Amino acid sequence: MGKNLIEFRKDLVSGDWVLISSTFQKKPVFFTRADTRPLPKSKCPFEDPQKAGHNEILMWLPRYGKNDFKNWWLQVLKNRFPVIDTNKVCSPIYKKDNFEFTPGNGFQELVIMRDHQKPFGIMNKEEIELVLEAYTIRYHALCLEPCVEYILILHNSGLRAGASVPHPHSQIFAIPIIPPDVSRSLVGSANYYRKNKRCVHCDMLKWETNKKDRIIYQNDSFMALAPYASKAAYEVRIFPKKHEARFEMIDRKQKSDLAEAMRKVFGRIYRNLKNPDYNFFIHTAPPKESGKSHYHWHIEILPRVAVWGGLELGAGIEVVKISPEETAKLLRK
Repeated sequence: MGKNLIEFRKDLVSGDWVLISSTFQKKPVFFTRADTRPLPKSKCPFEDPQKAGHNEILMWLPRYGKNDFKNWWLQVLKNRFPVIDTNKVCSPIYKKDNFEFTPGNGFQELVIMRDHQKPFGIMNKEEIELVLEAYTIRYHALCLEPCVEYILILHNSGLRAGASVPHPHSQIFAIPIIPPDVSRSLVGSANYYRKNKRCVHCDMLKWETNKKDRIIYQNDSFMALAPYASKAAYEVRIFPKKHEARFEMIDRKQKSDLAEAMRKVFGRIYRNLKNPDYNFFIHTAPPKESGKSHYHWHIEILPRVAVWGGLELGAGIEVVKISPEETAKLLRK
């Protein structure tokens, strides 16, 4: 076994893929674990990425009204401590002792925002729109890579959410497998479409529009709601009202409306939940697979206000301690 083991391994029973990555042990953590308070801004490696050794800039965008690098608002960089092996080698799926695995190859990028103490909850619409612009530009670029089967855009905020650096930043993973959670969502969407000849998420949005008690915010293009069967307390999902399987197809008007929806939702989470740690990610159809037009891309936001216990881990049944209806009522304020 090599010094650094990076492999996707398939569970023989469930068929789920997991990532074994020994490189994660070497990743520095910029939180004080005793009380989860972040270390000082002066020690943050993202405050001045180039000074910290991030010299390969994939793209950058300036603040609105500026055009020079001195006024950058975000930078997209290669992750210096990736959990995957960042190369362009397309590897097959191997078999060993009845088990399947494939090398953990792919791409892992950082989207670093400028302000150290400015999470999404206090960003303005223009700043969020720039983040979305970077997401779509890099998504299109990674789609061209021959080995990539799925691209996951995610954001971890706070130690409880898995962030090792407190400075606001997102990550983009381009990997050679379809993640298990996405795969289950695609199968469920396909099954509903085969049975009803309609998109399950479009139907859900119609039901929620009629019911109204789980809707948090909506504008011309997007609806934010607390899902009927939420997986976590205060979970929020943001859906485009117009059916579309792929996030990367978002147009300028939708990008503006999505930025406004995110500003509203994250602002209310920030104020009403006292700036909790959270994760969010974008679920979209795989970039290269056809026949996925039944799917409906969306954003899932999961505040980290609870810890899983034995029931969640042993039975796979999430215990959600506040109803989606109460979540929506709180976050409409």
